[in-house]
Amino acid sequence: MQILVTGLHRSGTSATSRLLATMTHLSLLDDPQWAIFQPQMAKAYRQVSQYHQELTQFDIVKCPRMGECLDCILEDFPQTQVVFLVRDPRDVYCSIAEAQRSSDSTVTTMADNQRFGPHEYLWQGVALAFQAYAQQALQALNRAPGRLTLLNYVEIYQHPQQTLQGLCHHLGLTIHISNIASLAGQQLGPTRNKRQSDLSIKGANRWQQELDPVEADDIFELCGDDFKTLLTHCRKFSS
Repeated sequence: MQILVTGLHRSGTSATSRLLATMTHLSLLDDPQWAIFQPQMAKAYRQVSQYHQELTQFDIVKCPRMGECLDCILEDFPQTQVVFLVRDPRDVYCSIAEAQRSSDSTVTTMADNQRFGPHEYLWQGVALAFQAYAQQALQALNRAPGRLTLLNYVEIYQHPQQTLQGLCHHLGLTIHISNIASLAGQQLGPTRNKRQSDLSIKGANRWQQELDPVEADDIFELCGDDFKTLLTHCRKFSS
């Protein structure tokens, strides 16, 4: 595992990892199922040698749930570089709420956030999860600042080609395909839980059209400080 792409669900991990793999011709493990369904989730690789071996067989691993155990990743994979996606928690909530209308089983596990604290509403669970992921990222920055790159979702959405080229150079990766403009405009997220009639990319600030203002304020009250702190550490690759 040369590169780990992680971050809270619906933060751009799919698009980033797939574009990165396309540009570099590196192999990609896209969200291993055991990290979703095993009781230990992403930490299960510590108990099952088969899972650990699978991680070592791919150059790039995309796994949002590994954002919950970055401390373990840094310790167990000392050569791995981590790319952590940061997206506005209000937009994350909108995207997860949209996915909830799907019958896909992975969506249920995505919204099962009681492990971060008891809550009554989905938006509260997403906010608690955002806080937990943010704390892992900030701790990892303090522990191994040279191994963690925070990437703003807005950069990927607005300037995918420039951002990915800059990321490749930053990580020391060889670029084989530089023109990804047409691919970047496609739906690169999990299409299994989107309606076939609407595979659009909602992008940044979707919450302004979709959320009740009171609900948006409640989400930001819980995790806005963490979000703003993460943004100050995001690396900017587009001009």
